[in-house]
Amino acid sequence: MFWLLLADPKSYSFDDLEKQKRAVWDGIAGSLAQKHMRDMSLDDVALIYHTAPDKAVVGTARVASDPYPDPKDREKKLVVVDVDSPKRLKKNVPLAALKANRKLSGMTFLKIQRIAVTPITKEHFNEILRMAK
Repeated sequence: MFWLLLADPKSYSFDDLEKQKRAVWDGIAGSLAQKHMRDMSLDDVALIYHTAPDKAVVGTARVASDPYPDPKDREKKLVVVDVDSPKRLKKNVPLAALKANRKLSGMTFLKIQRIAVTPITKEHFNEILRMAK
């Protein structure tokens, strides 16, 4: 499957993921985002989207684990996944360009941009990669 993951560049940026090479994707507490996290699987692929001030897709990463309980969650309700193999896009794809592309009009993220983890189609994934060239 294909995913779009939101990252706040002020707290954890794509630069951080590139330096670490592998990270626990945590801090996701929203119920719909958690539902999507539970649907993730090893070797799924994700686009990484920086929230403000960048507001752009900046790279890709591989889901490097199946979901597992968040070790920081004392209530044991949240799950996390590991991500690795970050690859920076040749050029960022800004939110305005995503919205302007008719091929992406059905993308859930463009309707509700506050969900930290959203599934995307293979076609949407490939179109965004095309836009990044």
